[in-house]
Amino acid sequence: MAAETSPLRPPRRRDPALVPRILSALILGPLSIFLLWQGEQAFTAYVAAFAAAMAWEWLRMAEPDAPTRSYAIASVAAAGAILFAGQGDLFWAAAWPVAGAIGLAFPGEAPAKRRWRGPFGILYVAASASMLVILRGETGGLLAVAFLLSVVWAADIMAYLVGTWLGGPKLWPKASPNKTWTGFVAGVAAGFGAGAGFAAATGADPLPLAILAGLLAVASVGGDLAMSMFKRRFGVKDTGQIIPGHGGVLDRVDALMLAALVAGAARLLMPEIWP
Repeated sequence: MAAETSPLRPPRRRDPALVPRILSALILGPLSIFLLWQGEQAFTAYVAAFAAAMAWEWLRMAEPDAPTRSYAIASVAAAGAILFAGQGDLFWAAAWPVAGAIGLAFPGEAPAKRRWRGPFGILYVAASASMLVILRGETGGLLAVAFLLSVVWAADIMAYLVGTWLGGPKLWPKASPNKTWTGFVAGVAAGFGAGAGFAAATGADPLPLAILAGLLAVASVGGDLAMSMFKRRFGVKDTGQIIPGHGGVLDRVDALMLAALVAGAARLLMPEIWP
């Protein structure tokens, strides 16, 4: 019992999931970059497929006894939002998942106190994934999304490695017993570094981009923690098993989800420093 309440997590020298995680990243990372570079249609189709899988995983995690039609509604609502966003139809990109969320909640077979679970997840998935497609569709969208991905990946990788190897004080034990302040600081520092490096590579002003990168890095850690909190509340360890070393699709992109929403807000509120 003492190990569960300790504010410190000891360093872990060997993680059996590390090699599968690396191999999965070596496949999904280049594939994502290639489809991002290919253009809006290819990237939209890719994100829509991911969103459908994410919505399916969320419902299986949050409402495991949901009827089959609910899984279909969830996946179609999430994927449809992405396809509308890819066409620049923001009204239907918002209305489609809202309709899906209503379809999941009413009529509902789950107890009233649990009916928020499915709709919330569908809206969260649809909003974050749609934001990626919206940003890609803008002028300079290739660089903008590449910037976002580079910051989130750098923060996520460094937080995992440093937190795993060095241990230290726990960040938020109630949400995730494995995440540490050491990993958080390392992740944010890596995000700053990725932003500064991106600015140097593109000739942009490094200070604004580094600050923006720091905000996105903090959001990526927040997204990771939020998904951990939901998993603990729903009583599951992983959202799925489709990606070796990571678990489910949601496990792989949880950091990107909140960061994408923060990126959209930054693009709207601080357009002068957005890449």
